[in-house]
Amino acid sequence: MKYSRFELLVLVVGISAVVGSIVLGSSGTLIAEEVAAQALLLGVLFIAVHWGRNGGFWAAVVASLAYLSLRLPLVISEGVTTELVSLVLVRVLSYGLIGVVGGELCSRIKYVFAKLESSSSIDDWSQLFNQRILIRSMETACGQFTRYETPYSVVFVELAPSLTSDLRVSKQRTLIRSVADHIRGDVRLVDEAGRLDDGRFLIVLPQTPQDGARIVADRIRRGVCNLLGSKDESVNVTALSAPENAANLVEIRTSLAAETEDRRERARQATQTSS
Repeated sequence: MKYSRFELLVLVVGISAVVGSIVLGSSGTLIAEEVAAQALLLGVLFIAVHWGRNGGFWAAVVASLAYLSLRLPLVISEGVTTELVSLVLVRVLSYGLIGVVGGELCSRIKYVFAKLESSSSIDDWSQLFNQRILIRSMETACGQFTRYETPYSVVFVELAPSLTSDLRVSKQRTLIRSVADHIRGDVRLVDEAGRLDDGRFLIVLPQTPQDGARIVADRIRRGVCNLLGSKDESVNVTALSAPENAANLVEIRTSLAAETEDRRERARQATQTSS
């Protein structure tokens, strides 16, 4: 199952569940504040499914504050009661679970789907997409740009060799995985994050113009530097966008595809020789 279909399925199920709970739990009387609370829950779900854990967290915070403001007139008129406190806590916890936990699960499940479909889709160290899938994602984005002039961008993240050169292989793997987890959580779920064969991370940003790509690139650079406790020059981040860098992106995609095909051919020849 593609993640876009999973996203649609989750939203349909969520909408059905919320509408059902409103109808069945209303007992003939709809309480405006609680209907609004359910609508806020849907908003948190939508953002968590689309943006992941970070987006879900901020959506949960906004929803919690909005619900508190809805209940403020009741506090003013009747004071703080045990029933009201319990109701608010349940709502806040619901928003938090849907936003943070749900967003984290969704950000991981797209890569689980890819691994279930084909184990050769996932990079072993990062558990993100590998070079073959990233090339396919770039081809899809480029096709949308060619047909409909839909902008797209890519972001390269390269760690300085000094960050890993003195580490054992197991420590290197742990560091790469931690960076991968950060990148995965810092981009939208519609974006495709992965690791190239040369060790660089690559994020494909569909429908993202140059200004948006620069914001993402700067945020990722700062986040990875903070994660590793390293200086800015230890993390090199480059953003390229179409239409501004369309020719460069085609050249990069073609080069990566040629490298992948060459590596596959050498592996095939080695297998034939050994047999």
